[in-house]
Amino acid sequence: MDNKILKILMVSFMIWAIASTSALAYYYSLYNDLNSEYAQLKNRVAEYQGVISDMEAVISDLRSSLRNMNSTYQELFKNYSEMLQEFSRLLEGGYVNMVIDFGNGTRLFYKFYVVIGENNTVFHLLLATGLSLDYDEYPEFNDVFINCIGGVCGQMTGDNSGMYWMLYINTQLSSAGARQSKVFGGDLVEWRYEEISW
Repeated sequence: MDNKILKILMVSFMIWAIASTSALAYYYSLYNDLNSEYAQLKNRVAEYQGVISDMEAVISDLRSSLRNMNSTYQELFKNYSEMLQEFSRLLEGGYVNMVIDFGNGTRLFYKFYVVIGENNTVFHLLLATGLSLDYDEYPEFNDVFINCIGGVCGQMTGDNSGMYWMLYINTQLSSAGARQSKVFGGDLVEWRYEEISW
């Protein structure tokens, strides 16, 4: 009986040894396969990291190029805007006629070429006549009030009336003074010395 138990134990041990050796061989083979796949994945990750680094360098170059293009575009747009403004100034410029009516039958006629932003206010034109002027400055309005042109000055003629220099642009009484009244090519400017009542 002891011999029988011993045989059973030996057979069991041998079965266990075969089974554990087979399992160990299987898991060892699986470990080698996994280790090989891990090494391959590691190599791929390293390759991808190189590709990613290259892509980051390309993206950085693209960003730099876009910044340069944006700067160039802004410069071109600024130049284009300046050209448009200059073109607009030239288009709106031109000859302006000016009449100074002294109210006694004497009239002086002038013709000026105006350029927008340079000499296109009535005050510029009045100064360009070379006539003697007397005027009051109003800095708070950036404007002037014309008292005298060519020695003819405003004066009271009654309690509620007086002779003054009145400004008309295209036959309409100007709502602003000489410095704030702008003119363009084709306009007619008139200074009329006339009686005003209030």
